[in-house]
Amino acid sequence: MFRKTRMLTLLAGIALVFTGAFGQAGTAAAASAEGAPQIVLEDGRVLPVDAVDQPRGSDQLAVFTRHFGEKTPAFGAGVDEYIVADGVVVSHNANGAAGTFVPTTGYVLSASGTASEMLGQLAIGTTLNAQNIDIPVLPQKYFSVQGEIVGLDRVNGPRGAAEVVLYEPSFGPSTGTNPWGMEIAVSSGKVTRVVGIEADPATGAFRDNNLPIPADGYVISIQSASPFYDKLIGKVAVGDSADLVTNSLIYTAGKLAYDAYNPRSLADNPAAWDDTTGEPFPGYRGADQLIIYDSTYGTHTGTNPWGFEAVVNAQGFVIASGGNDSTIPEGGYVLSGHGVKNLWLTNHALVGAKVRIDSANKQVLVIFTPESYLDRADISIDNAEKDLQASKAKFLDVPYAGIEQEIAAARTLYGQAKTAIENGNTDGLFDLLNALDRKLTDAHFMNYESRKVDERGLWVRPKETNLQQVREHLQKMKNAHINEVYLETWWDGYTIYPTQIADTTQNPIYQGFDVLQAYLDEGKKLGINIHAWVENFFAGGPVVTNHPDWLMISRKGDNYEPGTYGAKWYWLNPALPQARDFVSSVYKELLTKYDVASLHLDYTRYPGSGDYTNDFGYDEYTRNLFKQQAGVDPIDLHPGDAHWEEWLQFRADIINTWVDRVVKEAHETRPGVLITAAVWPNYEEAPQSHAQETAHWAAKNEMDHILHMSYVPDATIIERDLKASLDISDGKSFISSGIGTFIDLTKTELVRQINAAVMAGADGTALFEFESLFDNGYDRELTLGVYRNEAVAPDYRKTKPVSVLLGDMVRKIDEIYVPFQGMSAQDAAFLKRELQSAIKKLDKDAMMDNGTAHSVRDRLQGLQASIAGSQGIQAEAKNRLNFDLNFALRMVNLYLVKTGKA
Repeated sequence: MFRKTRMLTLLAGIALVFTGAFGQAGTAAAASAEGAPQIVLEDGRVLPVDAVDQPRGSDQLAVFTRHFGEKTPAFGAGVDEYIVADGVVVSHNANGAAGTFVPTTGYVLSASGTASEMLGQLAIGTTLNAQNIDIPVLPQKYFSVQGEIVGLDRVNGPRGAAEVVLYEPSFGPSTGTNPWGMEIAVSSGKVTRVVGIEADPATGAFRDNNLPIPADGYVISIQSASPFYDKLIGKVAVGDSADLVTNSLIYTAGKLAYDAYNPRSLADNPAAWDDTTGEPFPGYRGADQLIIYDSTYGTHTGTNPWGFEAVVNAQGFVIASGGNDSTIPEGGYVLSGHGVKNLWLTNHALVGAKVRIDSANKQVLVIFTPESYLDRADISIDNAEKDLQASKAKFLDVPYAGIEQEIAAARTLYGQAKTAIENGNTDGLFDLLNALDRKLTDAHFMNYESRKVDERGLWVRPKETNLQQVREHLQKMKNAHINEVYLETWWDGYTIYPTQIADTTQNPIYQGFDVLQAYLDEGKKLGINIHAWVENFFAGGPVVTNHPDWLMISRKGDNYEPGTYGAKWYWLNPALPQARDFVSSVYKELLTKYDVASLHLDYTRYPGSGDYTNDFGYDEYTRNLFKQQAGVDPIDLHPGDAHWEEWLQFRADIINTWVDRVVKEAHETRPGVLITAAVWPNYEEAPQSHAQETAHWAAKNEMDHILHMSYVPDATIIERDLKASLDISDGKSFISSGIGTFIDLTKTELVRQINAAVMAGADGTALFEFESLFDNGYDRELTLGVYRNEAVAPDYRKTKPVSVLLGDMVRKIDEIYVPFQGMSAQDAAFLKRELQSAIKKLDKDAMMDNGTAHSVRDRLQGLQASIAGSQGIQAEAKNRLNFDLNFALRMVNLYLVKTGKA
């Protein structure tokens, strides 16, 4: 039995009004006023309820809620029971041997004898209104204590604002949370420890929550902005009984109004107008709208990347979700959402859900039940087999046998789950359905290629204070097949290593521990390159305190940029010689003392200018410099003025000359050190908005690797930004795509973005950042697919990456191209001889030299010509061979460009 807690309004946010009569019962409003329990049907009929949470009698209409329990009593012939979730009939059960599962989101309507005849057969999707009945609506996953039901927002993940998180022993020894919340530890159903926001009496600093996780229990972590914090803090005590429910079967139904159906003009959807461009939004989908496109609309929806779409087949089942500009299936349609309706679709339109369109009321109904898992499995098994065949047709390098095993295992689990559902057996069904779903999602991720030469970067802010912590974190990265770590080395005006530079110091959080040296030592053992991620003039700490006169000044006279949560972000003035010399001295010391893989430049820019009403660069020194050049004071200039563009370029040139200096000094201090940079990919706008002119640095051949920061929701934007990055690089640097693990991408979308970048010509990817990568559990799916194989990072200075790539091509000829009839045995023998001959010229542990580079380039270009002229190699096999050869040539050509030998 479940304790009564609070009541949630069914179908929150959707007003359902019914009128009409059933026999002499009168109107729903009149009957409701009498206070008797009743059900109002969609056609307006009102049926009195004879029993609520009581054993049903003959010829009765009864309602069972979670107050009664998890299941209704067993029943025989003459009884019909309907599961009602969120006010909608989602399932019908006439097999009562095991009773009917009572959903956490509604109730069961049970009719026997004459009551069943009066009720009639209720169609799935019918809306019901239960009146004068206490119906608890519980979260799918929740924790209960002190009579309070606390819904869980996530399991074993980061605790965000207002969130409640469950931490299980599999997460680690402790929760790792900050001070701003409360935590409840539970063992054997009893509260064993409670912490809240507490200050250390000795230091006055707030203590992290960070409770140890009991081996035989769990921790509930509640962020202070959650309403449950105020309800429970100071009330929950050690010894209180607690309950945890994480395995409740899903029964959900959602209704939402749609805004337009097949819009082709602004008359069809006036809200689709974009005031910025003076044109309609792509697909005529406006802000916070839900649009439906059926197969008469065209082949694709034509929408932009800023939404979410669910593809529905002709049978009304969601067969795919995520992305935009979706292909519209024949006989089916696409639900396309933006903004708040994007969020609604994300939560409701799960693959396998049943969808119904109510065109009369312009509404979409989406239903998901345990049977939907079977529908999803049917769809996913079919998709997995099709994807597997498509991979074979394209000669992709994926673990075919492993995928086939996952599909076979899914078929077995499918049969077991189907039998259990048909027999009304819910014991263990949740775990069975989850195992089925896991097999099929694993097969999906395994069907992505994983290159043996690939940039796998990760941005990391180090917080370790001892060597063991560094070892543990680097091992996690190694297990995720990360090969490049961009370690935040100069941030907030502090170094992460002991320093002798005046006006800075090692960040006190490290307690004197040289975390940079530890990363370099341990990274070398694991084959992970450690880069020094530095933030140039974006600073804080002693230098800001000691030299406020070195700070940037805004148009309004502010010496800081307003940050999040009221923070003040300080920037040193990049035009000021003293500030430039100071930052230069930090980098010289860094490169003198530490053998880092690269100096990785970030914040190589001004603060964002916004609408230029409070942009930066208006200190007296900078203004006087520009006056000498242009004869005008920039503080008097505004967009459109005669010298405005000159002023913007003047600021960009300040940064450009800084980069020129940094590159020159870095190479003088540590010859051979690489220069890498994280940059905004809006290369046309950034010189004006942020004084960041990456094209200038690339044109001067100053960058060894450019990582474009594209923290976006859709893979199409990654591809667009990558193309722009490749264009500005013009073959003078490696290009990798920076992808955000911190923006709550689905695992499917994260993998889709990484794969899209690689297939579009990126030299790899880098993820921002360490904590969100592992806290969100992305590493498991990455190592199933796109990061499945360990990879060598691309490096034009060394012969090993090219050698590994060519050797892998030989393996694929034997394991994929020949077995799948992609080429003749004769062509295979020729290709292998040519590749092996090239490999012999590449000592895996050697540095590239001019003679080797030219020799290998000539051989590979000749091999491409032979492949193009071959009649015995299929077109798709040629594509795959050329994809690898182009990557090898990119590394060789970059060496020749960098050494001036091209």
